Amino acid sequence: MTLHQPNSRRRPAVQRSREATLRTMDRCTKCGICQVNCPVAAVTDRFPGPKYTGPQAQRFRIIEQISEAAPALCSGCGVCTSVCPNDVAITDIITLAKADMVRIEGGLPLRQRLLNRPDLIGRLGGLWPSMANRILGNGPLRQLADQLLGIDRDAPLPKFRGRAFRRWLDGRRQPDGDTLAYFSGCAVEHYDPQVGIDAVKVLNHLGYRVEAPSGACCGLPMLSSGAWGSAEKRATKLIGALAPAAQGGRKIVATSTSCSLTLRSKYAAVLDKADGDANLVAGSVVDICEYFREGAIERLAGDLQALPHRALYHGPCQLRGHAMGLPAVELLRRVPGLDLVLSEAACCGVAGTYGYDRDKHDIAVAVGASLREQVAEENPDFVICDSETCRWNIAATTGRPCLHPIEVLAASLLGRDPLNRTLQQG
Repeated sequence: MTLHQPNSRRRPAVQRSREATLRTMDRCTKCGICQVNCPVAAVTDRFPGPKYTGPQAQRFRIIEQISEAAPALCSGCGVCTSVCPNDVAITDIITLAKADMVRIEGGLPLRQRLLNRPDLIGRLGGLWPSMANRILGNGPLRQLADQLLGIDRDAPLPKFRGRAFRRWLDGRRQPDGDTLAYFSGCAVEHYDPQVGIDAVKVLNHLGYRVEAPSGACCGLPMLSSGAWGSAEKRATKLIGALAPAAQGGRKIVATSTSCSLTLRSKYAAVLDKADGDANLVAGSVVDICEYFREGAIERLAGDLQALPHRALYHGPCQLRGHAMGLPAVELLRRVPGLDLVLSEAACCGVAGTYGYDRDKHDIAVAVGASLREQVAEENPDFVICDSETCRWNIAATTGRPCLHPIEVLAASLLGRDPLNRTLQQG
């Protein structure tokens, strides 16, 4: 079987303007590599594939405005761009086409407008998390949402946690060392507080003082669905919140490969935010595992304790866009006793909000079949993945706990069992 996960560092992530992104179509030689590797085209005839939907169709779009369904069926996984030998920005070209379709068709359906606002949903559900979780776990209500809104009844929904991370951070005593900025994002703020808590604990262990200037949504669901107007407002606000850290020369670490890729390159490629504070922030953002690999891996390795577990690591799709290899794997291989297996799947299927749409859920399930089969075959104690929607999907579809790499590192560092899923705030 072929290992689809990127296993080496290839080149720095490229930041392009919108115009430069579209110009890359001229480098397409129609070799078909993107077609062969596309996980969506492999499971459905409804999607003609990235070559036809991306650079080939774009040559006609610049001549005549047309209405087309194909761009909406692209999951935005980025596999096509990562395998292109000529560095054609295929995924971003298709994303730009999605925005044109949204404009031509007069907007997005209500279900996508709701899915585009995980921070708003998180804030509302976090007011009464226990009640909200019971409501979202109710079968008849999920069926009603499926019928009325088109949000698939089997789509994996995260649990609301309120503001557990922010409350914990506000009461945390930290060392007086160098300051790092941590971009928590809406997932940590509302759904996965343990990821943020463990990130701060590991950074504190290394002597860093951590500030978290913003827990806002980066707007990736809006970008991916073509809702440019709303995404532009989110991007401007978030760049403003993160700019002081970048201006002060501080790195901005992130625990979501999706959010960090959005900040590093998608604002430029899709929204044309390629200069000023946007460029400064993009150059300061770094994935937390990449940050550890480049500077603290040896300092961490000496303090790690044994974790006698078998785990499968699945690198999320957006990891390829960073072109930084597998920094999490390089760290996890330093954990004593951890039997680590690498995923051979191209994608888990959910692709952000893609798998939540009733009209696309069957495609998402088919795309994720190879990962589910490998998990069943390898029988790991848990799965590891850097992206939150992937973790929620993997846990729901495989029945195995799915952890962020930082949760595993923190468990090894602090001498606790990573399978203890109670919130570890101490």
